Amino acid sequence: VSQRLAKATDWAESGYELAFGQTVVPADATATPDTKPADGTITVGRWNAGVRGAGREVLLSRTQGGMVSYTFAGNEFVLRRPAITTFRPLTDNDRGAGHGFERVQWLGAGRYARCVDNVLEQIDDSTLKGTYTYELATAQRTKVTVSYTAHTDGRVNLHVEYPGEQGDLPPIPAFGIEWTLPVQYTNLRFFGTGPAETYLDRKHAKLGVWSTNAFADHAPYLMPQETGNHEDVRWAEITDDHGHGMRVSRADGAAPFAVSLLPYSSFMLEEAQHQDELPKPKHMFLRVLAAQMGVGGDDSWMSPVHPQYHIPADKPISLDVDLELI
Repeated sequence: VSQRLAKATDWAESGYELAFGQTVVPADATATPDTKPADGTITVGRWNAGVRGAGREVLLSRTQGGMVSYTFAGNEFVLRRPAITTFRPLTDNDRGAGHGFERVQWLGAGRYARCVDNVLEQIDDSTLKGTYTYELATAQRTKVTVSYTAHTDGRVNLHVEYPGEQGDLPPIPAFGIEWTLPVQYTNLRFFGTGPAETYLDRKHAKLGVWSTNAFADHAPYLMPQETGNHEDVRWAEITDDHGHGMRVSRADGAAPFAVSLLPYSSFMLEEAQHQDELPKPKHMFLRVLAAQMGVGGDDSWMSPVHPQYHIPADKPISLDVDLELI
């Protein structure tokens, strides 16, 4: 529903939108396509396990704790293993409220998480599953499970599970994965709230299909900080200028996710004091998050993020998405 001016005024043209409202109508999911497994090959070795099919290849590693290769037509989409992330770069509001002190444990919790167990198993003739258990680098050593379920048609389900941790813990700034991509994958098209960035407490936006790119989504704040997040995402396509890349979709029955694509990693933005300290982009950095806390802003010198926009550390958090190279 959209309310617009019928006639021009001194302050706006005819047709200017005054207000809008949207609601999500559930789709009828009773009819599902009849699909059969694609032909392919699954190999399980001592150190690695892989799937090949439909021109795509997936390689899971025991020693490196996750997916170490994902290719289509010779194009590699994994430069570094997708890593757990539990933090976001501090904003001006965060700094003003002194949140860096209380969130410092989340800064390294995901970055330095260690893999303590892994299971690679062939489920059937067309499915390989790798399940990895990580300990977060916190005093509690909370265990996070990361699983990849790869199919011979090239699809991969990525599931990341945080169980919640009891105790006097500060809210989690963000939870999900951060993925280092080749530098040519700069374009982002997504079905979510947009077109501009949105956050848990900044979602006065329309749900739709929007297009942007990594450079446009990097807001040039005087002091680099969190930027470019998109909420309520159902699917996102990360592509080069030829339309090749990866599609990330929420899994059946899963909640929408948040996504950002930037020319700098979260740690690059956190470390830089000014824009000229950021390096020349050599990679693109994709974040796929189950959740990110709000950015606050009642004022920029003391007020914290409102409690309803926190991510409580004692509650379970789950990211469940399907990956497909296109």
